[in-house]
Amino acid sequence: MPKKRPLRIAIHTLGCAKNLVDSEKLAGIVCAAGAEFVQQPGRADVLVVNTCGFVDEAKEESVHVLLEAVRWKKRKRGRRIVVMGCLSQRDGAEIAREMPELDGVFGIGDWVPMMDALMLNPLGNGRISCAVPAGRRLLSSPGSAYLRISDGCSMACSFCAIAQMRGYLRSEPMQKLVAEAKALADEGVRELILIGQETTSYGIDLYGRRMLIELLWRISDIPGIRWLRLLYMHPPSLTPRFLEELARVPKLCPYLDFPIEHASARILKAMNRGTTAARMKEAIQAFRQVVPDACVRTSVMVGFPGETEAEFEELYHFMEGVQFERAGAFIYSPQEGTPAAKFSARVEQGVALERLDRVMKLQRRICCRKHARLVGQTLEVLVERERGGKSWGRTTWDAPEIDAEVRVMGSATLGDIVKVKITDASAYRLRGIALTNGQDMTEGVA
Repeated sequence: MPKKRPLRIAIHTLGCAKNLVDSEKLAGIVCAAGAEFVQQPGRADVLVVNTCGFVDEAKEESVHVLLEAVRWKKRKRGRRIVVMGCLSQRDGAEIAREMPELDGVFGIGDWVPMMDALMLNPLGNGRISCAVPAGRRLLSSPGSAYLRISDGCSMACSFCAIAQMRGYLRSEPMQKLVAEAKALADEGVRELILIGQETTSYGIDLYGRRMLIELLWRISDIPGIRWLRLLYMHPPSLTPRFLEELARVPKLCPYLDFPIEHASARILKAMNRGTTAARMKEAIQAFRQVVPDACVRTSVMVGFPGETEAEFEELYHFMEGVQFERAGAFIYSPQEGTPAAKFSARVEQGVALERLDRVMKLQRRICCRKHARLVGQTLEVLVERERGGKSWGRTTWDAPEIDAEVRVMGSATLGDIVKVKITDASAYRLRGIALTNGQDMTEGVA
């Protein structure tokens, strides 16, 4: 009799890099259990949708993808849909009720019941191991991978529902993380991006104090790792002394992810951010003093309940004064169950959109000026994609998907870190020539 082919499973991941790590773990688990992971849903028997529920736009996108998945299911008999992630963690019962076509709706980390729904045998006597090298399958771009050092958050910002969806801070043991980092380096990863809901708090729950610096030093010792990058750092934790210690870590990219959210004293207090504009400015200045080529990235929120024009101007002028190298902005979206959702004052959507446009135009001008200064310089670039015979990558100033990219002219291999001489620049894109032993590699390249 012909051998029965393995079950084919595709995963559609929405939201942030923390969700991507969960998808990578699931991909590894299903492969270890005998299934085949496929990239194209058209080839799949089962489609897993890893949802996001952080803001209204993310929830709407998740619902849209689920509706598309239902249509996908109806096109071929025998297909199944399984749902996981942040939105199903919080609103799973409602999702299952509203979409009876779904074959399973699970919260975060429900690996064993999810495997039952996928009709695969659980691993290890009913317990599934999700640790590298036991089975994580990388879905990120070549040469780069995320290392989730913690999950959940205990910061209690008034606008954020993360704790409701992912719980309070839970740090991963340092020994486990170092082993995972070594396994990733053995797979050819050159950039490790450390993530958590709030990375600077790493270790408090396990060791009674912050252990991020110690973790970075241990990972920095791993051969093969060239770049370390930190994301999701909470400004109140980033004191000048901490930043000075951070800057001494070998291999750490000169990149500070510093989400200010706002600069008005009243708004920051209403957000429960635990800091002030003055303290944030002092920390940024301290980092730039010890890291002359620093890139400081931020995110800001406009339209928070009760935000006046004068308070918005405080934010605008703070950004104008600090001159962030990178910045993202979004409009406040009320999250069910959060304190801010109960605030009565509301900013009209049109006003919030106009404020969003103003800060992004400001940031575009800042990026144009800062990028213009890079023309003629030689930068390290991690090459991560090819299209139509052209290569694209990122500098140490840029995190995947959210920051700028570099068009690399000449010979460049996916996953490699190459030296590139920058020849042209715009707000969100650089262009340069790959160098080898000081010589450009564009001969014969159109």
